[in-house]
Amino acid sequence: MADSVPTRSARADYHRLIGQAVDVPLSALPTLSAHAQGVLLAASSQGWLRSPKDLLTHLLDRSAEADQPIPDPAMTVQLRLIHAAPTALIAGCWLAGQLTVEQSHTELGQLLLSEHFALCGQGHWSSHRSVHYRSILVAHGVQLHDPQSPLFARDPRFSDADFLLGTVLLQASRLGAAQKPEVIGVHAAMMLSETLLDVEHALPRSVVLQADRPAVVRKSSVPQLDSILTVYAQTEGADLARVLRGALWVLDAKRQWLQSLTVLPTVSVAQQMQDLVVRKLGHGYGFHRHVLLGARTMDSYWNPQHPQIGELLTALAESPWIVKGQPEQSPLLTQVTQFGGSMFGVFDDAELAVIARWISSLTDAYDHADRTPQPVHSVASLSVTSEPLESSLIPSREPVPKISLRQLYQRWLCPSKQPGSVAQARSYVVAKLSEVEYAGQVSTLLRQGLWPWSAQRLSAWVDARLKEQVKEESEEPDGVSVESLLTREEVIWLLLQLAPAALIDGAWLQGTLRPSCPYLPPVTLLQKIYRDELGAGLCHQHHGNLMRKVLAAEGITLAAVDREEFVNHPQILSAAFSTPVLWLAYALHSQDFFPELLGLNLAIELAGVGSMYSRASRLLRRHQIDPYFFVLHNTIDNGASGHTAWSTEAIALYLDDIAVQGDASHAALCWQRIWRGFATYGQSSAPLLRAIALRIGPRLGYRWLRAHLGRIPTAEAS
Repeated sequence: MADSVPTRSARADYHRLIGQAVDVPLSALPTLSAHAQGVLLAASSQGWLRSPKDLLTHLLDRSAEADQPIPDPAMTVQLRLIHAAPTALIAGCWLAGQLTVEQSHTELGQLLLSEHFALCGQGHWSSHRSVHYRSILVAHGVQLHDPQSPLFARDPRFSDADFLLGTVLLQASRLGAAQKPEVIGVHAAMMLSETLLDVEHALPRSVVLQADRPAVVRKSSVPQLDSILTVYAQTEGADLARVLRGALWVLDAKRQWLQSLTVLPTVSVAQQMQDLVVRKLGHGYGFHRHVLLGARTMDSYWNPQHPQIGELLTALAESPWIVKGQPEQSPLLTQVTQFGGSMFGVFDDAELAVIARWISSLTDAYDHADRTPQPVHSVASLSVTSEPLESSLIPSREPVPKISLRQLYQRWLCPSKQPGSVAQARSYVVAKLSEVEYAGQVSTLLRQGLWPWSAQRLSAWVDARLKEQVKEESEEPDGVSVESLLTREEVIWLLLQLAPAALIDGAWLQGTLRPSCPYLPPVTLLQKIYRDELGAGLCHQHHGNLMRKVLAAEGITLAAVDREEFVNHPQILSAAFSTPVLWLAYALHSQDFFPELLGLNLAIELAGVGSMYSRASRLLRRHQIDPYFFVLHNTIDNGASGHTAWSTEAIALYLDDIAVQGDASHAALCWQRIWRGFATYGQSSAPLLRAIALRIGPRLGYRWLRAHLGRIPTAEAS
């Protein structure tokens, strides 16, 4: 269904941005108010931008001013929490566009990666800022849909202004390297002026973590921000005024939001109940022709042509279905809307909570007669759809894009520069999955001992596979090995063929950082793996940098991965781009192909342990070439506590969650999809293996034959 959210509202922008494809250009960057523009001019003229420390001091002052208490002291804690939710529930999203593989190899990229990891709970799902905020909401009886759901945007408890700051953050999440200074400013402002701080003073200390209190947050954030600003200031073309501009985007939106809380009336419990009835009006009319409420039928109250919502609620409040002030004793909630009742399933949890609050507010003097519905929140016309993380079905065959692998690599590495990239990537993934459809068939999985799904069966299969790979490593072939026949020049050439993949190691997981991907426990584990692939905050540990270091020691310096010189390097085979192109295609559709992504990820991490990487390490040592790129993978990908273990756990968490919901058939379908994704990794590797075999296979065969005949030295070049 087409998105019908009104186009000129922060609510609509928020809803659109959180699910929008990354190759759709932003319609506009955030604008600054006259006040903010004046601050920017003053900063330049008064010397606030002379150094990173001066800018940071200025930001501290500005952020402290913005952290004024929420204006209305009568506003309940629940309402304060609700108003802040559209921002607090997308914590860290603003950095997503800066954490892509082509930007992460620098010191600045590593600093931003570490900041994002901290916001996301240091790899622990329950410690993620957004998850923590939701726990506070639940503790105060507030239930909200996930921000990715259209139902979140439709929630009448929000005002349009509640989405202002969140919209700025989602815009920032779409910005790439060209707008890095503005995003750094956005991050600085958010770390010094967290939305959670606005409600902190109203919450009990037992609910809000000590680490989230204003003074603590600011004090702990300053050293990291100082490092980020200092490193940025040393980059070519650094412009601190642009950093300040980004910070002012945040502070401006926050100021408008806080002011809106004094201008817009808060939604009373009575108004929330009326809004709820209005939303149900068109669906309920006609089902209550024989249901009496007082002396009238319910349908007579909510005829869409002449609705009488106030009178209906007054009559309902006086009916036997309601015990005023006691929702837990009211038959409307204890019987009618429960399983076996005539209205079971009509209301969701959030709506039942509204009804409960309304009943709690009732007194003997309660009267709706003079109240008419006021559309405080303009959501009546919303009609939007969204698919959950695991909802897409087994894909059908689609045409593969008629573009070379080199071009696809460049396009999908920087999709924001190439409109249409996301649709192309989807067609590519669908086509590749159709080629390995057999891998998810029940008969195939039965032969492998992988049917039906269970966490124990998965763990046992992975353990057995690891043992096989380690066993292969310990069984050296008799006689002359193929590796011993390779010359040093050929080994370096083989390393060069790995560069397109090695330099963007982890790329298949970068889509899990985007705000469109719901933050769930399995996603946490994938993000931990992604962080490790990118260096865990340290440049010298970045896997791409490790490969560059090895090649540089052999006299090979490669251009940046997004440059034409790299993509069209004459010594790199076109087939070398097959696997990384698949990675990038998955990364553009992490949500739609999440089960397949879990399978692909397991295949990649499992391949890093045992014989293949150990043989590569021995080969490099034979020729005095640094083998650490392969040694590293053999250790961090281990099945006990490394990436293979995390990959296995992510699959188990994902499928267990589906099973807990009672949908065994859907869990089985996702299990099949996981193994199709697993198979696409081996499929994508085949073109390069074939190309290498064609290039040097005949020479190796000749040498092997001569070596067995004992006529020439095994290392002689052809």
